[in-house]
Amino acid sequence: AVRVDGGGGSRPTAMARDDLLISTNEREFILRALRENELRVDGRGPLDVRRTSYRFGPRDGQCEVTLGQTRVLAVVSATLEQPSGGRSNEGSVSINVEFSPMASPNFEPGRPGEEASEVAVVLERAIRETGAVDVESLCVLAGKHVWHVRCDVHVLDACGNVVGASSLAAAAALLSFRRPEATVSPETRRVVVHSAETREPIPLALRHLPVAVTFGFFEEHDGVLIVDPTIKEETVAGGEMVVVLNAHDELCAVHKGGGCAVAPGEIMRCVRLASRVAKEAVAELKRAHEAWEDTRNKRRVRRHYGAEAAAAAAAANPDFGLLGRKDHLKEKEKGSEGRGGGPGGPGGR
Repeated sequence: AVRVDGGGGSRPTAMARDDLLISTNEREFILRALRENELRVDGRGPLDVRRTSYRFGPRDGQCEVTLGQTRVLAVVSATLEQPSGGRSNEGSVSINVEFSPMASPNFEPGRPGEEASEVAVVLERAIRETGAVDVESLCVLAGKHVWHVRCDVHVLDACGNVVGASSLAAAAALLSFRRPEATVSPETRRVVVHSAETREPIPLALRHLPVAVTFGFFEEHDGVLIVDPTIKEETVAGGEMVVVLNAHDELCAVHKGGGCAVAPGEIMRCVRLASRVAKEAVAELKRAHEAWEDTRNKRRVRRHYGAEAAAAAAAANPDFGLLGRKDHLKEKEKGSEGRGGGPGGPGGR
């Protein structure tokens, strides 16, 4: 499903920041560099994106994405609930976006503002309405218990293209999340949720990974557009448009906020450019996730063998390890006596 949304209002751009002031000279410098040299203030070309880094963990379903100076943290959780919406064999997915007060003085804690609502709308349509998560795989007991997956997106630093960074953070968190395994007793129909120590958690069944690509347009220069704008470029731009695609060239959503009008030909151009950016972003995300999975598996193996050693010691001596017993000293003394190193042995003094 493809959603094309239009917005209006008195605001010049969809993601404008009221707390950011830019001088006339700086505005003219940004526009002149784009028009004459096709160069941006940070040294990028008009169609270049900023460097992206991923930091997974420490738990499954947590990922912090840094896009240039923009930082977004996404956390995924799951709870057992009764099915809703008339579909008894399907779970549900919800997206919540919160702008942290430390991201900008313009953001206040509490009720989500207009910017957070716009980002949440784009993510909801990109992830939930396109079926990125297989909701049928979230069913535990039809009509009784299904998993509700919640993705909380926290914007830590809003330095431009918050929508793009939020989509990458949400996709990374969903990719790394693992829900507990739940089984149903055939006799009592009772649902048992197993801990991570008893059974390995199960990853989500993802059909695709949507990526939001933000474009900036300028009223003063027709035909000039930029990809992944910074916060100053968003202030100078006359309008923005967000195109959401996946690595399979499937168009998920198009969101156009207020500002200058965009010709149909420019929209198709943006879709073609977004296809390249989305493919590269998904490939980079998967490489970062594979590295995290390797680290996670090594840590899990160490924890598993450590638990086995502790269980073997407890089986051999039920009182082993109790406070005040000093078992490690007793074991050392027994070993030295067996080698003849005790006080009464040949090696004693």
